[in-house]
Amino acid sequence: MTTAPHPASYPNDRRRSFLKGLGGLAAAPALAAVLVSGDLYVNNAFGLALRKPSGWGFEHLRTFADLRNEYEFATPSQEVSELLKAGPLPLMVASQAPLLRNLAASLTLYAEDNSLDEGQSLMQASPDIMRALGMLLADFRVTTAPHPVDVPGAEAIEYIASFTYRDRLGHQGPARNRGLLLLRAPHLFTLNMFDLPADRIVAQKKFDEVRASVVFA
Repeated sequence: MTTAPHPASYPNDRRRSFLKGLGGLAAAPALAAVLVSGDLYVNNAFGLALRKPSGWGFEHLRTFADLRNEYEFATPSQEVSELLKAGPLPLMVASQAPLLRNLAASLTLYAEDNSLDEGQSLMQASPDIMRALGMLLADFRVTTAPHPVDVPGAEAIEYIASFTYRDRLGHQGPARNRGLLLLRAPHLFTLNMFDLPADRIVAQKKFDEVRASVVFA
């Protein structure tokens, strides 16, 4: 697998061209680490951009941190639950409605260093990834097996799974996670969309739109 240069090392003119093509943003402010303009989210540090679903809102990451602390991760281990709550925050959170006040579909984007073995593909790693998720989420079940999808500039796989959510207010029920894993060396990105079909909160078509909008510099 060819290793791409870190996005921070891209010449400024290339980065400006990348960002100018995403909604006509001005070149000078486009060099900020993160930009949000309408539905557009641009992370210049990682050389990645996407569009949230129209009508959804970007959540402040502090709000997400507060929400995470209120959420009871339905795991077999309290220690694992606390580790999840103390883990890194996502790069971006978007939601169908304000999450602290509503039961709503949401979208999260995470980035981490690529931890796959040298030469290992996402499809090869997918059984281990699914097993790990099964240890973290109650009643986790893969409903659509991981499969390759086309995202220009990255190796990508997608899956759909269900699990049981529970919060401290006593709400619980089945939830659906549609996940997109993107390998763009040296980083592994995870885009998760959660919705609640049992509560008639369905966002699968929105996920298709978001996936189609992903652009790497």
